Amino acid sequence: YPSFADVTAKGDTKQKGIDEIIRHFNISLEDTMSFGDGGNDISMLRHAAIGVAMGQAKDDVKAAADYVTASVDEDGISKAMKHFGIIE
Repeated sequence: YPSFADVTAKGDTKQKGIDEIIRHFNISLEDTMSFGDGGNDISMLRHAAIGVAMGQAKDDVKAAADYVTASVDEDGISKAMKHFGIIE
């Protein structure tokens, strides 16, 4: 799909979602990781301690990330989590 839109309540963002989750579970921002592949994910990738762009993401998304992994279809999330030692 060449076009997309996010519809959210005014003031709600993916960064705010991260902040609400870490507040609820009493964890720190330094312990967060986000995954994204679209332009609407750029600010979230920058907000989390580790931002991971999926392999199918465009160059601007990859540039905003700390790490670029394989595509979703190539188990990119699992590969990134292995890279960072979260899973074996």
